[in-house]
Amino acid sequence: MRGIYLSVKNDTEGFRLPVNPETVNVKNKGDGESFKIAKLGSVNVPKDVELKEFDLESFFPAQKYHFLETDFREPSFYTEKLEKWMNDKEPVRYIYVDGSFIINELVTIESFEYDESYGTSDVNFTLALKKFVPFGPKKLKVAKPKTTTASSKKKPAAVKKKAPATQNKRTVPQTYSLVKGDSLWKVAQKYTGNGNNYSELAKLNNIQPSQYRKLAIGLKLKIPPSWTKK
Repeated sequence: MRGIYLSVKNDTEGFRLPVNPETVNVKNKGDGESFKIAKLGSVNVPKDVELKEFDLESFFPAQKYHFLETDFREPSFYTEKLEKWMNDKEPVRYIYVDGSFIINELVTIESFEYDESYGTSDVNFTLALKKFVPFGPKKLKVAKPKTTTASSKKKPAAVKKKAPATQNKRTVPQTYSLVKGDSLWKVAQKYTGNGNNYSELAKLNNIQPSQYRKLAIGLKLKIPPSWTKK
């Protein structure tokens, strides 16, 4: 069943609206900035979306109507709670269910207006709500320097000199001698598992595409070092 719920303090205190409003709305507004550019005219630069806003308009009944969505309570029950939450700056959980869309947002009460019409004790009200994003300063922990006594001071550890790194010896490329039926594609497949790497083999051995089908049996091919690394 369609309903609207307002609560605070992790749902430990709250209520359901006794009479659903005729409309439930959500306002999404951008924060774009407009500029005028010569020979182009006005342009709009999009920026971050502003906080969502919600408006509610209904009434708190002063008697037990048959269409109430919840048990009857005096209008003062609702007005006092809403005013207290607003004065205490309490973030309010706003939930709307079983409609064409769902709302479940933490909001602040931006305005709360109510009045009593002549001839009835029902209290008409309007609520303006805005999405609340929790925030707060982070505490910085300052590390205190450790105090040391003369007796607790340790002698500095001896620094070991590292031997200079030896230069890498030049690697000698591995070779492969072609046998009958071999091709660059087959050699690449043999070493890498992918025959499409044959172009790397051809480049290393300066073999032109026109020579691919004229390779002599016994020809020694240099194998790319990356193919033989384990």
